[in-house]
Amino acid sequence: MRAVVMERLGGTEVLQLADLECPRPGPGEVLVRVACAGVNPADWKCREGYLGAFFEYRFPFVLGFDLSGTVSAVGEGVHDLPVGTRVFAQSDVGAGKWGSYAEYACVSRTSVVEMPANLDFAAAAAVPTPALAAWAGLFDEGGLQPGMKVLVHGGGSAVGGFAVQLARWAGATVATTCGPDNLACVRDLGAELAIDYRSEDIASALRRWAPEGVDLVLDCIGSGSLPDALGLLRQGGILVAILTLVPDDAGPNHLEAAQNGLRTAVAYSRMPSGATLGKIAELLASGDLRPPRLEVLPLAEVATAHERLQQGRARSKQVLQVAE
Repeated sequence: MRAVVMERLGGTEVLQLADLECPRPGPGEVLVRVACAGVNPADWKCREGYLGAFFEYRFPFVLGFDLSGTVSAVGEGVHDLPVGTRVFAQSDVGAGKWGSYAEYACVSRTSVVEMPANLDFAAAAAVPTPALAAWAGLFDEGGLQPGMKVLVHGGGSAVGGFAVQLARWAGATVATTCGPDNLACVRDLGAELAIDYRSEDIASALRRWAPEGVDLVLDCIGSGSLPDALGLLRQGGILVAILTLVPDDAGPNHLEAAQNGLRTAVAYSRMPSGATLGKIAELLASGDLRPPRLEVLPLAEVATAHERLQQGRARSKQVLQVAE
């Protein structure tokens, strides 16, 4: 099979097209013929070695956390996914398997979900990691309840866009920060207040909207980009930061928060992820959730997708077309 292979950690020069032996599904696994692979910030961080604390790198290494495609074969014990079924999933790249930058990927059955009929392969590949991270931040860590006031920092990102929609679906009132090019987009997704972080003072704008502070701040950007994040919360509120994996991002100040009667948490998309991704699939099918804007690139242009994300130049979700 054709795949993007790494023989070592490093810059985009380590991403090389090569031919590998096609994997075979083991017990409880599904072999997916990959149509599209979503590209996430975690991918370039994985390429540079930042995920070494989470799993062991074994070379040759195939990147890629998100995929869509069709079932090609199943392993022992899998009886509910006929060959040809359209599916999407997070890959098992964090569990010693090859990822989604390849024509075939073996994935645990517990992570694989049938694609909503109203999505194509590119849109489906753009969903798993960012939508699951948003879900984890809002519900698993943030304890979001109807009637809460929520600030999503970074509503123009894939994670932020899903977070705005999920919070609104759950009955919260949402404010979000974004760049000027995304103001109309985040309002369309359901944000009641859209704050241009380049030209507006975030704290002042939010204070006018929520004088006592918000119940939940979901920081989708990190690296200290949200000034005095704890000061935006009401008493007893919670700051949830999406795990960024970069060394210079210390995350929330847990001690300061506790001293001021506030709470903090760090969120990430957990694997296996099929149960939650199934709920997300239902929301996509009903139209309550929409995938982000896409730019689809051929697999051979993987370095371009990584560079855009790493340099902050991506204006839409990057997706690799692996096969027709």
